Amino acid sequence: MGSALAYVFPGQGSQAVGMGRDVFESSARARETFLEADSILGYKLSELCFNGPAEKLNDTTFAQPAILTTSVALLEALAESTNGGGGRITIGREPRGVAALPAELRPAFVAGHSLGEYSALVAAGVLTFSDALRLVAERGRLAATKGARGAMAAIIGLSAEEVDRVIADTVPTGMAVVANDNGPSQVTIAGDAESVATVSRALAERGARKVVPLRISGPFHFPAMGRIGADLNTFMRGLSFRDPVVPVVANVSALPHLGAIAIPDALVRHLSQRVEWLRSVRFMAERGASTFVEIGAGQVVNGLVKRIADVRLLNISDRATLSIALRSLRARQGGSPA
Repeated sequence: MGSALAYVFPGQGSQAVGMGRDVFESSARARETFLEADSILGYKLSELCFNGPAEKLNDTTFAQPAILTTSVALLEALAESTNGGGGRITIGREPRGVAALPAELRPAFVAGHSLGEYSALVAAGVLTFSDALRLVAERGRLAATKGARGAMAAIIGLSAEEVDRVIADTVPTGMAVVANDNGPSQVTIAGDAESVATVSRALAERGARKVVPLRISGPFHFPAMGRIGADLNTFMRGLSFRDPVVPVVANVSALPHLGAIAIPDALVRHLSQRVEWLRSVRFMAERGASTFVEIGAGQVVNGLVKRIADVRLLNISDRATLSIALRSLRARQGGSPA
C-alpha cells in the first residue's frame, strides 16, 4: 500500500482557453468525448474550450461542463494509450471508470477538488460521462439562475481555524464562511459580496500574506447556495448511480463515499458545505498513496497537494504530460516504459 496511486481532478478555476485541444487532436477517444459533450449540451463546448472567449469560459454555466469534459477526455486518452488500447471509461450505459485501465495503472483512491468531485465519480464508474455532464450542466444552470449571489476570495498564509476566528469576529453568522480548506495555510472564503470584502480587509490586517478575489459567478460551498439543493436532488432522481469501483474520497467528509445510495445526498450537501481538501489528501497519503496524478487542465490541484503531503506528483493535461506520466507510472511498477 505504501506505493499506491491517487488520481485527483481539478475544479472551477482550472479552466483556460486552449484546454483539451491537444488531446482532442491526438486521441480518438478524447475526441469522441468532446463531440459527445457538444451533442448532449446542444452547443459547441469543444470550440469554447479550444478558442474561448475566456469571459464565456469563466462563466459557471460553461466552466463546469468544460472542466468535467476535459478531465474525462484526458482519462479516456490515458486508457487509449495503455497496452492493448485499454477500454473506454464508459461503454454505452455501462461506466467502468478506472476498471478499464490495466491493473498497474488503477488508483487506490480518486478524489476531486470541489467541482472535480464529479470527474472523480466518472473515474470511479459511479456515473456515465453523459449523466455526469448533464448533472454538472444542471448544477451550473441552477447556480446561475436560482443560486446565491456573492463573492469568493483565496486567502494565503492563514489556516482554516484562524480564518474561522476572524470571520466570527467580523461579520454576522452565516454571512461568510470558509468554503475550501485547501491546505495548512491556504483557504477560500465565500459569502455575500459585502461580507467577503469586510472579512478580506480584516484578514489582511490579521496577517494573511495574500488575499485574492476570485472570478466566479456565484459562491459555492456557502450555506445560501443550498437553496438549489432540492432542485438538484430532483434532477438526480433521473440518473443512475452505481457503487464505486475504487474509493472516492468525498469533499464534505474527507472519507470515502459509502456507496451509490448515499452519493446524491452528499452532492446536495456539497453545494453548501466546506471542501475538506486538506483532510482528504492526508486521508489518502496516510493510507499509502505516495503518487498523486492530477488529470485535467493545469496543475492547480498538484499545487495544493504538495503543501499538504510529501508525495510524488504527476499531471496529465495534454499529450506530452500524458506520455511523461505513463512512462513514469510504468517505470514505478517495473513495467515497460514504452
